[in-house]
Amino acid sequence: MKKIICIGECSLNIVLGADGTPLGSMPGGRVANAAAILARQGLNVIVASEASADPVGDIVAGFLKDSGADTSCVDRFTEGRTPINVFTTDADGTRRITRYENYPEDCFDIVWPRVDEGDIILFGGFYAIDPRMHPRMLRLLQHAAERKAILVYLPGFLPSQEPRITRVMPAILENLELANLVIARNNDLEVIFGVKTGEQCFNNHINFYCRSMINVDTACHEICYYGGKEMSSVRIPADVCSSLLWNAGAVAGAIASIAEKSLTVDSFDDPGAEIREAIVGAAASTAKAVADTLSHDWQKVE
Repeated sequence: MKKIICIGECSLNIVLGADGTPLGSMPGGRVANAAAILARQGLNVIVASEASADPVGDIVAGFLKDSGADTSCVDRFTEGRTPINVFTTDADGTRRITRYENYPEDCFDIVWPRVDEGDIILFGGFYAIDPRMHPRMLRLLQHAAERKAILVYLPGFLPSQEPRITRVMPAILENLELANLVIARNNDLEVIFGVKTGEQCFNNHINFYCRSMINVDTACHEICYYGGKEMSSVRIPADVCSSLLWNAGAVAGAIASIAEKSLTVDSFDDPGAEIREAIVGAAASTAKAVADTLSHDWQKVE
């Protein structure tokens, strides 16, 4: 069975109500949650990440291990703290994120897993552009490309992590150039490229580097696959788009479809309608299935 190697941050989300009352918590991050979803489906998932040897790190690492993911490549550092994202709710229902982290300077001491042809490498978030991590990750990605693994890049990060986009744009472009498929969100496209629509972003910014992009569009309740000059899309129920896990579910569905079809790197240079529709269909189906598992109101409203 081909491996799915997921490289991304381990963190914990804590959600507060409008009055400051804690409503609940759950592991955060699209990559980590997508890894857990894929592992529960019985796929061969390896998580390459780091978490402090603190109680929060125990929660997140335990969540991944309990899902069935291989966590042998998760570094448990001792100097520092596992990141926490606190979601506060305004009176009008708007949610804001305040991030707390304490990474030591000398960490990200990951033993990379073996990469074979046809393996899928899922990477993204601030991990993929952080000056502390990017150089080491870049070497792995270059090696994976040489081994003909499929590289799937998830751009996006909180503006508070890097308010000056010009400082991280070179790393973003390096990631785009290596990627076979980009899975983006509208708010990330606006922060990084200053555009609001997936089509405009793909044509003007992504297509030059990577010939395949999936845009998860919460505002339009839609998932779109742009490949070359063609596009396939599927609609998503509005209640699904408001859940905390729907983005991770969409990513997991797309990755599972790629694994099931045994696609190769060449499949993404000019993906036909059959490939595009299968992938966005699986993304939509998994997003809905994951959203249906959420039982608390605070998990259902972003």
